[in-house]
Amino acid sequence: MGCRDRHAAVRGDGGGRGRRSRGPPMRHEGVARMRLRGDVEGLCRTVRSGDPDTARRAMEMLADIGDRRASDVLLRCVTKKATDRHWLWLAAVDALGRLQERRAVPLLIGLLERGELENPGQEGTVLRALGAIGGPEAVRVLLAELAQRSPRSVVLQALARLRTPETTPALLIALWRLLPWRGVEAVRVLGALRDPHTVPALLYLAAYGSSPSLRTAALEALTKLPEGVSWPAPAEPMLQPALRDPDPVTARLAAGLLARTPEGRSRLHSCLLAHRPYNPEPARIPVCAVIRDRPDLFGSAEVAALAKLLARAPQPAVRRAAAKALGALGGEEAVAALLTALADERATEAVASVLAELATPPIERLLALLDDGADSAQRRGATVALGLIGHAPAAPLFLPALSPAVPLPLRTATVDALGELRHRPATGPLTALAQDVSEPGRLRARALRALGLIAVPESLPVLLAELRDPTEAVRVRAAEALGAYPTRVVADKLGEAARTDESSDVARAALHALGRIGIGAVPVLRALADHMVPLASRIESSNPRLPTPTEIAHASPAPELLRDLIAALAACPGPAPIPALELLATSAGPRRLRVPAAQAIAERHIPQAVAALSRLLTDCHHDEGHPAALRGLARIGSEQATDAVVAYYANTAFYRKEVRQALTTLARTEQRPPV
Repeated sequence: MGCRDRHAAVRGDGGGRGRRSRGPPMRHEGVARMRLRGDVEGLCRTVRSGDPDTARRAMEMLADIGDRRASDVLLRCVTKKATDRHWLWLAAVDALGRLQERRAVPLLIGLLERGELENPGQEGTVLRALGAIGGPEAVRVLLAELAQRSPRSVVLQALARLRTPETTPALLIALWRLLPWRGVEAVRVLGALRDPHTVPALLYLAAYGSSPSLRTAALEALTKLPEGVSWPAPAEPMLQPALRDPDPVTARLAAGLLARTPEGRSRLHSCLLAHRPYNPEPARIPVCAVIRDRPDLFGSAEVAALAKLLARAPQPAVRRAAAKALGALGGEEAVAALLTALADERATEAVASVLAELATPPIERLLALLDDGADSAQRRGATVALGLIGHAPAAPLFLPALSPAVPLPLRTATVDALGELRHRPATGPLTALAQDVSEPGRLRARALRALGLIAVPESLPVLLAELRDPTEAVRVRAAEALGAYPTRVVADKLGEAARTDESSDVARAALHALGRIGIGAVPVLRALADHMVPLASRIESSNPRLPTPTEIAHASPAPELLRDLIAALAACPGPAPIPALELLATSAGPRRLRVPAAQAIAERHIPQAVAALSRLLTDCHHDEGHPAALRGLARIGSEQATDAVVAYYANTAFYRKEVRQALTTLARTEQRPPV
């Protein structure tokens, strides 16, 4: 356990990781067993007679159970504070706060008023408990602390949680004193109060705040107010500057607030007008986003303005945003504008997506645009839309557009649409297109994608052959398409591509395809884990013999590849992927990837995962996966899983909150009456 001591961090607030316990592990195991049985009397005896560390653990368990007898014992611990074990009575204070024991309030107030607390940490623990308990007396003390020159953050957090009527005027008075250092925190507390009386102050800060973060926090606080709240007369002009803020989040918040009032919606409408294209309006995109999200607040006037914007706005991004807003509003005028906008080559695909998402797509009018006399961009947009809609009768009409005489953008859209529609008669032309090296690589790659969507057996040899194509885009699409063929031969080929291809994009595509294949790909994925993890571990460590660039390229140890490998294993059901996931969860590779691997094991909820999760808990070098392992064992709830959680609790003080939550889950299972 020495390595646990080296990695542990000491904290005095009862959460997260702590130092290793000095108490006897057998006593700690006894505390856990009493928690599982719901033995309040036994825990109370432990608090009164056990060693300090065991007593603290028993206090935490009593707070998790919640019982009048537990409160009585904890109250006596606080009453007998005159002892040299200050940290123990502080644990009792924290437990009383979690129990929301009102009888503790006079005792806690007395500790504050008599000046018996020796440092800010003790005062913070008492104030936090008062905030958790609540009540008029607790609020009075917290408001008195707020009136101090520099109130603690714990006071602001407690007042935000309590949300009492007295908090708003006191916080508004203290707000201007808090602005230089804790303005954002104070504004967030005002937002949590959801009090209409905070509107004037928040509007002022949204317009004239001293920093972008403060202005954004004020807007976020305003959005938390109910929509029926009345705004003061100058509200809309004060929100107007934020609407034109270069930060899209700030502008979007301001647009949503302006949409709440008739005058605000009038200002939003003015932003849409496109009669001065030489003077671009920066607020148009957030305004379109608000109309898309809240079409019930807008009407025909906005449809007309958006139609003009879709036709005249100089920026493609604005035109695309206008198309999405028109789709949300709907109606004949909106549909007509969208069909016309299909001719806009910079917005064709976005407009086609909007048309496909309409409640009643204009299928007949889209079919009419497939005629040779239609504009090429409109024809391409109609093809994309019909493919997204899934209108299978249109597929035969697409086939002539595969001709080399057709413009490349239209041919690409046709290939995609045939794949979306799973049109089997297109397999032959698509196969010929994919194998024709004289065609552009992008078009060949799209043809391979379409073949993978259609997924007929005849396409498999072509897809396997294209895994060795010189063009990277072609190899990527071939690997993706092979995920539709769940055979061991295909899995082996994809594993070889993931291991040897110099392109990380090809390797990632192969891993995604292996995840789609599922359980049949587990042996290949396990071999890839055995291959990638050692090199990734060497890169992460301080080994003086670092791998060469060729080794790195061939082993594919990049973090995103390991992440995709974990995702592919996680997609395979059953116990088969567990050994490979355990290897990744305990490797010396990138730390941020060990947690997803542990989570993938924990989410299986099968008895076969217990052994691996138990071993994760004993790995003191890589403790990032311990919370996930604890949650997984608690959900499984078997005797072995319970023993593993209890042993972890008895021997360490890591992740105290997480292990108590696991014990609480196990206690519910153990105390449930038999059916």
